Amino acid sequence: MKKKSSAKPPYFLSLGFITYDLYNNKRIIGGASAYSAILARNFGVDSAIATSIGKDFEDFDALKGIRLAYQMSEWTTTFVNKTFKKNISEKRVQYVTSIADRIREETIPVEWFNAEIVYICPVSNELEEGMIKRFDSVVGVAPQGWLRSIGEGGRIEKKKWEKADEFLSAVDFVIVSDEDVFEEDVPKYVELSNIFVLTRGRKGAELYCDRGKRHEHIPAFERKEVDATGAGDVFGAAFLLRYHETRDAIKSAIFASCAASFVVEKEGVKGVPYREEVNERILNVSA
Repeated sequence: MKKKSSAKPPYFLSLGFITYDLYNNKRIIGGASAYSAILARNFGVDSAIATSIGKDFEDFDALKGIRLAYQMSEWTTTFVNKTFKKNISEKRVQYVTSIADRIREETIPVEWFNAEIVYICPVSNELEEGMIKRFDSVVGVAPQGWLRSIGEGGRIEKKKWEKADEFLSAVDFVIVSDEDVFEEDVPKYVELSNIFVLTRGRKGAELYCDRGKRHEHIPAFERKEVDATGAGDVFGAAFLLRYHETRDAIKSAIFASCAASFVVEKEGVKGVPYREEVNERILNVSA
């Protein structure tokens, strides 16, 4: 239920940790909340993030123009990817080296519950699932943080989302990477979701509408990959922004795939595009 407030709510609100990703011995701002809100800002809409960060966080410049509500923790949630040789192939394993405090509901300003679009995108179980039902907005969920557990040495491991049955049908849109979900759980998630997207990296994405009654393959816009981090987060945000305008899931997914293609071309949030760039690339590919 929406809360009453005279203050102006944001148009686009993302909920989740702003993180650091260790990349080539550098700390780079990351987290689905950051990527998605930066995209919304770059698209010219009033954008906000509710999060929890550490005293070590220094990258406020990357978030200029975005409204922030945050708790101050001891450390910012930080991830590092390690690559291991397995036979002749390489396998990427992610570790968390520090983690901020969970995000409390009271951290979110009362007027923000009236945001037009809400993207709930935890990366490490920092939000209670019940937050999903606090909004009457267009709500998208990227449940990555509820599909993860932290194992030995901080290793990130997949797990079942125990409350999926209770919450998936309560939102407009769900997006999950094939790297984060057990393949056998996908059919159940599809049946529970109004719109469900399974991203597959270079292989594109699978779009399911009306609880699986309609299925479309969404091709990737192929580009030379520098860093794929954040591509799925931008896909989710771009889909929500376009879907709110058009209510056309297929057109919104194609638009989102195009937006995500910019992210892989640069390191970190530097690749998050502007709307004009996305429109131009779609036209050039269609021509």
